[in-house]
Amino acid sequence: MNKEELNEIKKILRANDPPVDWVYSFYVSPESEVVWTSFRKFLSFDEDERFRYKDIMKKALQGVMGREMNSVSLSSQAASLLPLWNLDYENHGLLDAFVEQVAAAYAHTDPYFASLFHITYDVPGKSSDRHKLEDGDVVYQTLLFAICPAALTKPALGWDEDSGVYELDRRWTIGAPVEGFLYPAFSDRVSDLNETLYRAKKGISVDLFDALFDAAIPATQKEQKEAFHILMDALGVSVSSASALQEDLSHLEAEDVTNLEKSDVKKLAERCGVNTDDFDDSYDDCVGDMTLTVPALREPAVIVSTDSATIKVDTDRSSLISTKNIDGITYLCIPVDGGVLVNGIPALPETEEKE
Repeated sequence: MNKEELNEIKKILRANDPPVDWVYSFYVSPESEVVWTSFRKFLSFDEDERFRYKDIMKKALQGVMGREMNSVSLSSQAASLLPLWNLDYENHGLLDAFVEQVAAAYAHTDPYFASLFHITYDVPGKSSDRHKLEDGDVVYQTLLFAICPAALTKPALGWDEDSGVYELDRRWTIGAPVEGFLYPAFSDRVSDLNETLYRAKKGISVDLFDALFDAAIPATQKEQKEAFHILMDALGVSVSSASALQEDLSHLEAEDVTNLEKSDVKKLAERCGVNTDDFDDSYDDCVGDMTLTVPALREPAVIVSTDSATIKVDTDRSSLISTKNIDGITYLCIPVDGGVLVNGIPALPETEEKE
């Protein structure tokens, strides 16, 4: 599932009448006890309720492909989800089994609210020039699941005419989704039962993922960066090459490239002047089967750090960074163009040695 396909699903869910059939919601206590459930047709919600649930759906698909959101190929179809995927009416047995599966696997300390949305989208056809046609013969059905943690409101004082100033009762409020999935994925604009789009704002719940899907868990952004840095260190990267890597990654991001295969990483290194004679063995040792993604590796700027200084340079200006050896000492060199500020003070570059 790519960025364009994800944006199409986002668009239909933002519509005034999104193609949602039913919503199954439940609330789980800190002790993993299911204390409330609700199964409702989406058309039965009033305007305010629709707004709240549409907001959950919107935020459940919020993030960057390859970072918070990962398209995951499955070794086998998600057997526990297929009956729910085909469900068009309330079935207590199937729904209860799903809740028990989630409650038993999802690790948490505070209560949480979760919703499972059943979506049926009549996919419009597209001509060869990518313009939409009026008719289409593909129906995409999917499940969108979102886990929303609850948090206690902060202690506060309130006022009313009868009591005056008094301590307000603290209440549990439901926050934005932090983890969930879209299954099956919307790949090539059809349902792909062998793929899911999994979203985790912070880290993936390993037990929950393993309970639902038969697949390798996507590496986190931190894990990908660490593996990539170790690989480049093993290859012996110069300052200029390390700076060029970020500029090249920014170009790939602009081209909507997400996943990097082993061959893609090698080409990236070669374009940036990195010696790749030992690339294959180093990649296998440092990265292995991990999938690297452009959004996870891409930094907003090039930051060069030494024991005594840290310098930040815009990615598109990274080619200005170099090193120079003067009298046996290596210096970091960046041309001065435009004004110079030192702690906010306009300063003049010293072009001549003082006598």
